[in-house]
Amino acid sequence: MEKELKIEGGSLSYRICGDEVTVISCRADGGKVKLPDEIEDLPVTKLHKKAFLSSKFLKEVWLPKGLKEIGDWAFAYCSALESVFWLPGEDFLIGKDIFKDCSRLCRICRPDKRGPVEEQVGRLLGAVPVRLEAAYLFTPSQVGEEQWLIRFDDKLKEFLSLPDEDGFTKMVYCGEEDIVANVEYYLAERRREKARLCFLRLINDVGLKEEFAGELSAYLAGHTKGCPSEAAWEVVFGEHGNEQVYYDAFTRAGCLTEENYDDILQQMGEDYPEMKGYLMRYRSGKMEKADFFDTLSL
Repeated sequence: MEKELKIEGGSLSYRICGDEVTVISCRADGGKVKLPDEIEDLPVTKLHKKAFLSSKFLKEVWLPKGLKEIGDWAFAYCSALESVFWLPGEDFLIGKDIFKDCSRLCRICRPDKRGPVEEQVGRLLGAVPVRLEAAYLFTPSQVGEEQWLIRFDDKLKEFLSLPDEDGFTKMVYCGEEDIVANVEYYLAERRREKARLCFLRLINDVGLKEEFAGELSAYLAGHTKGCPSEAAWEVVFGEHGNEQVYYDAFTRAGCLTEENYDDILQQMGEDYPEMKGYLMRYRSGKMEKADFFDTLSL
């Protein structure tokens, strides 16, 4: 028999199975929902399939600490979901496509560890189900460990090496005409996705090897303003216009040059004046200083 319960941020229906509780479905009234660790003095151990399906307003969810299983499509199509706070145990069952089309998901963090390093690995884990699509990396109990970071970087390197056309043929076979009709958009989006992941890893650089950091920077520098593909600049300006951490990664990767400086400032116009000032200071400081020493070397 299913029962209803008001919780922080919404309500849920649940079922008692033996000495454990399964959440059957949950409705979010606002942006944040916190599931209880216990209901009727019994641990909440399972989220039923489609429990949060298409919860359009859900931005943040806190999962029970005793959770042992998440069913298929539990958070599928939660288009606003950004943060998941979760403390998984070792024995855990994860269903199929639990975060399908959660395009804004950016972090999956342990609620008991809230430091800079934990924030970084939480953002890396958040990219696994929605950007890298690597089920073998979706192991929250191991995230941040050296071997996990090595596997993450290996997967990212593999993704960057794939031809931009990869996957397009599959869409043709599946009859996805809206994508097929615009090949150039598909290719541009693939390059932007690669740039997004490069920025993600450079900004969250825990355990990042210097050699791979150089490869990531080289990809961005090869797709900056003025290049045949401007994916790196499109991601920074179009998606993170007022976030200095992205402009910092952009400049450190060598994406701001004397050749594209004027075009970048012209495109920015009156938008994001603080970031525009940041680029101007960067040029007058580091870039002009470098030019001065280059002149002395001649």
